[in-house]
Amino acid sequence: MRTELFYERLERLLKDKNMQQKELADICGISSNGISTWKVTGSYPRADIAVKIAAALGVTVEYLITGELPEIDKTDKLAYDVSMLPEKKRHVVQAVIDSLSAFD
Repeated sequence: MRTELFYERLERLLKDKNMQQKELADICGISSNGISTWKVTGSYPRADIAVKIAAALGVTVEYLITGELPEIDKTDKLAYDVSMLPEKKRHVVQAVIDSLSAFD
């Protein structure tokens, strides 16, 4: 299985978040061209920009850059599987879990 490149992960996360590249650039205080450069050159954003991107996309910086989740998340298969869902589906799972508290 081929490893997902940084820019591919970024594009997927943007799609999952239903966010345009320009919107992310505006949130992070950078140009859209700067984001495009990462694809062309295969480079990564500076650390301060990576923090802003990760926050805007609802992921950790580690996941944004490496595609890896912290080891603790992988020990619980269900938590890991849920963490890999697009944000909208994670919210549905959270709503179901929250609704179960009515049965306590």
